[in-house]
Amino acid sequence: MIRHVVLFRFEDSFTPGIERRWRSGLDGLVGSVPGLRSLSVGRDLGGEARSWDCAIVADFDSLSDVAGYATHPLHTPLIALSAPHSRQIASVDFDLPTHRKDSTE
Repeated sequence: MIRHVVLFRFEDSFTPGIERRWRSGLDGLVGSVPGLRSLSVGRDLGGEARSWDCAIVADFDSLSDVAGYATHPLHTPLIALSAPHSRQIASVDFDLPTHRKDSTE
């Protein structure tokens, strides 16, 4: 499994209304994007417009699924919605080992 982590900085112009549409779109990705197992967002505006950092964590079956996610038709409108109000700070992919129960336990 691959864990894809992206850190963004959202600016004051990313209003609560834009955030609601963006989060609603993110919620629709799991189950629609091949290989996307889960997705979580690590910060909430709390109804106030201000600069804030956001970590998005998504778990995929494989690296090719991560690549397909970036250009998926459900994902690209979310980029268009958030891009004028944000900048990507960092992105990293981790290969998460699958834990297997030892047969002697």
